[in-house]
Parts: sequence; structure tokens; C-alpha cells
Amino acid sequence: MANIINKARIKQRSLVITLLDLKNAFGEVHHNLIQSVLGYHHIPNHMNNLIKSLYTDFKTSVITSEFRTHFIPVGRGVLQCDCLSPLLFNMCFNTYIQHIKAEKYRQFGFSLQLLNPIHWFHFPDDAAVITGQESENQHLLNRFSIWCQWSNMVVRVDKCSTFGIKKVLSKSAQYLPKLLINKDLIPTIKTGESFEYLGRHFDFNMTNEKHKSEVISLIDELMSEIDLKPLHPKNKILLYSRYVLSKLSCHFTVATISKTWVVENIDSSVNKYIRKWLEVPKSGTLKNKLRNRLKCQGSFFENVSKFSLSQLNAIWSVSQSKLPKNIFNFTIRYINNTLPTRKNLSRWGISSSSDCSFCLHPESLLHVVAGCQHYLERFTWRHDCILNFLAKTFQSLNECKLHVDLPGFESPSIITGDEYRPDLLVSTSDKHLYVVELTVGFESNLTNNVNRKKAKYKNLIRELDQNFTSVKFINLSVNSLGVFDKECHTFVKMLNELGLDNQHQQYCIRKIISIAIRSTYYIFCCRNKEWTNPELMNI
Repeated sequence: MANIINKARIKQRSLVITLLDLKNAFGEVHHNLIQSVLGYHHIPNHMNNLIKSLYTDFKTSVITSEFRTHFIPVGRGVLQCDCLSPLLFNMCFNTYIQHIKAEKYRQFGFSLQLLNPIHWFHFPDDAAVITGQESENQHLLNRFSIWCQWSNMVVRVDKCSTFGIKKVLSKSAQYLPKLLINKDLIPTIKTGESFEYLGRHFDFNMTNEKHKSEVISLIDELMSEIDLKPLHPKNKILLYSRYVLSKLSCHFTVATISKTWVVENIDSSVNKYIRKWLEVPKSGTLKNKLRNRLKCQGSFFENVSKFSLSQLNAIWSVSQSKLPKNIFNFTIRYINNTLPTRKNLSRWGISSSSDCSFCLHPESLLHVVAGCQHYLERFTWRHDCILNFLAKTFQSLNECKLHVDLPGFESPSIITGDEYRPDLLVSTSDKHLYVVELTVGFESNLTNNVNRKKAKYKNLIRELDQNFTSVKFINLSVNSLGVFDKECHTFVKMLNELGLDNQHQQYCIRKIISIAIRSTYYIFCCRNKEWTNPELMNI
């Protein structure tokens, strides 16, 4: 239909379109008509009898918990929720379509190039009459009125509409045709207004303005409704991606709306709400940061893609999504580097100084969570929170002896001597020793930390190898948000060798991620404040 309207306007040809509306179309099909139509279409006798049995002496009853009506005879309408019903309705309507396929009616249609003239559009009960002249359209409408009388169908003239284009002087213009059905005047589409057919809006200039205004109204309504719900940010975003986008898809399917228009009018509105939910300032980017897996974008993702153990990234995403709202939003802003560090506040014109209040170095994100020399106690606390969890986990294993560099445990120096003091030693009954060295740092420094620890304990591993069946160095290196370094594959292998099943291994990894994120969040919240030496985190 869009093609026809554009052709008529550009080529300055006359066009008349009438949209027809049948009253309760599926519910008005008489059962006697169905039986006649089956014979008209030469349906095989066994199928004919089967369908007739469905609609012969058809009765229904209303049943509730309190009462039940007597059986009510039903002589009209096809069955609801029956896959056969649309086919039966179309077969009934087809009797009229076959009638107007005759050459004397077909010539009334609108021609496109060398194709046969198009004079009728029909999709179940949505019908449109298309002709080049007003008189031709009226002729087809008269034939339709006669068919409706024969089939006992009722046309709702007040719900019908007609649209016209004709040449005025030297250009095309919209006009108001005067057409009748059963002596009643059909309402016209006013100049400049649009009409809707099969979900698409059509107007003289085919501008899609109606679709655009509906999309803007719909997105504002749905996003504001989601915004008012007391949901976690990740669930609000899930509603947006699963529900809101599906609501908009119809408009983008039936109409041609440019990507530029979407970016300028829809993205800005959506981003406003998502920034609010995630507490991301205007300086932070949202592009593809909301996916539930790690992606190579920005400084965080750029470093993560280089050092992370990819098999654990999915566990990290799940762990992040289960965090409380404030900590979840903290991770999003950490990833975007939009947390209110003094360096960012200075860049945004909010603070006059970008220096740390303790060491007078620029207070960047790296400086707060892993770099300030005055924060070493805080970083040690975070490190010990994770180490304490590991110690308690391995303590429950049978036939394993632990040496942990924490109060309350035997010191690793008993085995390694005073020169070296790894974080954790796990020895088994069959003389296998695991030397675990934990590092928690900023993502851009982890590769250097891994190499440094390897070099540091190289000689110790060689010395211990003489006293044990095997000695394995476990370089457990994670970043401030709990993303595991590639070198941590040895840690996963150790969990497996110590007899932890897959479910227990994943639980252990999720806990390490959660402790790392929560402790980093606490360190950030305590920036520029005196440290109070809190107890080790136990979650």
C-alpha cells in the first residue's frame, strides 16, 4: 500500500482507498454459510462432514463456581481459539474475492508498472478497496454491500474510512472522496491526517511521523513505569531489554525509521533512565557495558581481555548481578571509571584539587583501590579477607594440613623458613604440597604481579621439592573486582585435585569474587578517612 500511495503522489495519478470494517466479523459468520462455502470450495466429503459436525446444533453453557446456565443454541460465529476458524472465515470471504476477480471488476484497480491492477487488499477481516477513480471504488463497494446482505454480515460504516489523492493543477494533493455504503456516507481521512492498516500508519507524504510520535510516547510511558518499580537495577535493565524492546519492535517492522532518528530521539531517552538506575554520570559510556559477560571495551575490559581466565568470566558476571543495588552500581561505575575520585571531580569542575588528602598524589581510581602507600593497611585487609575464606574452606578438607599467614593458624615459616613467607601452604597425607600466593591488585598491574611472584618463589619451590613428593606453586592473582588472572588455572586445578566437586569449586570462586568486590567497595567508601581496622569480612 505504501508503494501505491508513493506512486500515485509522485506520478500525479488519482487514487482512492476505502478501509472496510465488519461488525464482529468472526462472530457473525452464520453456520449455514459455512456449510454452503464448504461445498463451493469442493471440500472432500469426509472433511466436509467433520466440519459440519462441529457447527451443527452447536450449543454452549456458562459455568462458574456458583451456577451453570442452560445450554444456549449458537447459530453464528466460528469457534474461538480454534486454528480452523481463520481458514473457515477466509473461505467465506473468498466467495466475494472470487466474484470481483472477474475482468470487468479487475480493471478498476490501481496499476503498478506491468503488474495486474490491484483493487483489493484483504487480511482476515481487515479489507481495503483500491481504485484509480472514485466511481470505480463506489462500484466495488456496492458489490460488497450486496455480498454482505447475502452472507448476513454487517458493515460498520462509522468504523470505515476513505482516503483520496488526485491531481490539482500541476501537482498531487489529498482530497476527501464522497463514497456510500447502504446510503450512509463513509467518513473521510482529513487532509494531513493518517489512517492505519495492518498496524502501519499511512499519510499523503508517507513521513512515518505518527509511528515516531507513538514510539516516543510508548518509550516514555514504559521506562517511567519501570523506573517507579522497587527493583534492582539489573532487573530494570532486564525488563527494558526483554519487554520494552519487544513492545517497540512492531513499529520498526512495519515502518521505515532511520537509525539516526532512533539514536537522536530514543537512545537519549533510554540512556537517561539507565544512567539513573546505574548512577552513571554523563561522562560514563553505556555502550555494550550492560551485557552479562565481559567484553573488550574501555580500559577495564581492555586489560581484562588480556589477563582474565575466560572460563571464569561467566561466573564473575553472575556474581556481579547478584550484588546489592549500591555495590552493583559501584562495579558499573568502576568499569566506566566514573566513580567520584578527586581526579574525576576535578575533571568535572566539582573539586579544585585532584590530589589525595594523604599522599598528595593524583587520586585516580587505581590510586584509591590499589596504589596509595598510605592505604596499605586497607589493601592488606582486603587481601586477608580472601585469604581467611580460603583457609576456612581448606580447613574442612580431610587429610590436609594448613599453614596460613594469618593469626590463629600455624605459620608457613615452619616449613619455608623466615626468608620466604607465602600466604598459604596446603600439604596432603601423601606428601603433595601446594604453595598458594594470593595477590589482589589493579587490573593493569596483574601481569607484572604474576611474573614478580613467580620469580620470587622460584628458588623456594626448588628447595621444597626435595622434601615432598611434588610441590606446586599456585599463583592466585585477582583484580580489585575479583576477576581471575589466566595464571589462576593452577588454582582451579588444585581445587579439583583436593577433591572439591564442580559445585563446590564454583561456590569457592563466587565467594572470592564477592569478597573482592565488597572489600574494594568498602575501601573506596573509606577514602580520605582514617582507617579503623575492621574485622575480616565474613560472608
